[in-house]
Amino acid sequence: MPKVWAMEMGVAEVARTLLNGRLAGALRCDGSGEALAVCHATDCTGRPMVLVRDGDDLARALLWRTAAGDPLAVLTVPDDPPVLGAPSRGRASVAGRLRRVPDPELRTARIEFAEANPVPALFDVGAGAALYRIDIEEIRLHAPGEHHLIDADDYIAADPDPLHVVERDILLDLADHHSPEMEGYFRAMLAAAGIGCPQPPRAVRLDRYGFVVHVGGPDPTIRLEFPVPVRDEQDLAHLLHPVLFHGSLHGAE
Repeated sequence: MPKVWAMEMGVAEVARTLLNGRLAGALRCDGSGEALAVCHATDCTGRPMVLVRDGDDLARALLWRTAAGDPLAVLTVPDDPPVLGAPSRGRASVAGRLRRVPDPELRTARIEFAEANPVPALFDVGAGAALYRIDIEEIRLHAPGEHHLIDADDYIAADPDPLHVVERDILLDLADHHSPEMEGYFRAMLAAAGIGCPQPPRAVRLDRYGFVVHVGGPDPTIRLEFPVPVRDEQDLAHLLHPVLFHGSLHGAE
């Protein structure tokens, strides 16, 4: 994918983002061929947590496995591209021993789970549901055409992308309400870099570092990076405000 600057998410950031908790995940225990859908999130260090309801398929699968010790579990989370034509970031997987969160740590674990994935079932923890945590032994990212074994320290040091939760909503809002302004901005940026547009440019991905823009042709997407990474949705709004509301083609430069 061509790039107009050099900033983009590293593999550890991508893995932290995919595993953060908002995407559908599947858990496999002790090499079992059966992967079960799970409600998951990560704590502040990136360790995955799994919410297990009493009596569901996962609870039954864990009943005899945990009786024999802490089972080896693999959590796999594939990307869910936000709009048509968006490239996938691949799928992340983390392997390690699955252990029930001890009672003294439950309050903190519930808070951290809710920060990543605020599901109502958290209110049932301790009375109809339980939290388990994976102690990380291996993290992998399977991206299109690439396979990465990620260093655990790099993974822990990385932050999930702050725009991931709202990526789809922002892209749809820009397409529905600000399409002419964004098209003009993208065309100006691409022209300045000497890149042609076989089709009208449109944003198909967004992260703290910039947009992925669909331009058509044999290599249909290109990255357009922000001058500095944005910290949150408000930071992004400030960056794009001149483009969206004052007709400036240089507002995000």
